[in-house]
Amino acid sequence: MIQSTDVSSLLTDMIYGSLFGECSWQDFLDRLAQTSPGGKAALHYHDLTSSVAHVPFMSGFSQSEIDQFMSHFASVNPWIPRLDRVPVGQGLCGDEIVPREELVKSEFYNDWLKRQTGCETSVGVSIIREENRTFILSACTTTVDPDLNSEAAKLYTQLAPHLRRAFDFIRKRDLFAPHEQATQTLFDSIGVGLIYVSEQRKARGWNRSAEALLAAGLPVRIGADGTLALQCEKTTAVLEFLTSRNGVQTKPHTAIVKGGNQDNYRITLVRLHSDTFTDFLEGPTVAVIVEPIVATPLNERRDLLMQLYKLTATEIRIASSIASGHSPREVAMADDISYETVRTHLRNIYAKLGVNSRVGLVSLLMR
Repeated sequence: MIQSTDVSSLLTDMIYGSLFGECSWQDFLDRLAQTSPGGKAALHYHDLTSSVAHVPFMSGFSQSEIDQFMSHFASVNPWIPRLDRVPVGQGLCGDEIVPREELVKSEFYNDWLKRQTGCETSVGVSIIREENRTFILSACTTTVDPDLNSEAAKLYTQLAPHLRRAFDFIRKRDLFAPHEQATQTLFDSIGVGLIYVSEQRKARGWNRSAEALLAAGLPVRIGADGTLALQCEKTTAVLEFLTSRNGVQTKPHTAIVKGGNQDNYRITLVRLHSDTFTDFLEGPTVAVIVEPIVATPLNERRDLLMQLYKLTATEIRIASSIASGHSPREVAMADDISYETVRTHLRNIYAKLGVNSRVGLVSLLMR
């Protein structure tokens, strides 16, 4: 029989192994579940102010059991409302949170814990608690033996600080991910603002172009509580939905809004695909892309175009927008003119520049 110290050491190694890819979080949970009779283990998240639960990692539970838990039984789980009284990092048996005589009378016990999972109680630990949410490692078990469950609770207490370090590492790694830095630099090079927004519309990071837009309040701002607000109620509502754990997206959301300087901006919302563990810790991540709908060239480029090709100020604005990748219809919407008017301007631009296509226009302007 493996001694408890050996089990603790093995599971601790598996936590760091999962972190660095030597094994998986599923391997860790599978081994943890074996430490309790009839054990079924899970890493889960709870919003203590609502019935929201999220269980991305589990061992021993069927998908139906987890679906039932998340859709209803998390909201009637008698342990959850009392978690705010439980010290973070201290492993506890379920009977220490809710007396067993009270638990067995509950809908949660009779219709889910006992009937669906075949278990009697649970042992677990709160790993992180922040504001109104908590992240929990727990296992349901078929035994009510106080000595066995007390030993399991001690094991969870030993694992808690290692899990906390692993979670902190994952968060920092995700925040400063190299691919995000490269994307920010790319967007900076074309003057487009990029803001990463997490759960509850919390702005997590942004590039230099976005920083300039935020400083000017055009057309986005960050409130004192760190939430991102957009000058478009519909787009704000879409962002609220996409940054919720239930939000899904089949295609990017795009809107054209007018900033306080009366310039037009295109705002695009894209829900990013995070790895499951990052999504578990941080919730979804949405990229908010903010770009001027009509690009204004540098003064010297504008003067050169006017001198060499006799382009008007309006033609320069339209040519620059088309060269920046915007369609004629988007330019028409942004400038509040008809699509046919934009096409007329484009014909004049092509004639003056001696090109006959958008490719030729881009090639000339990007020299």
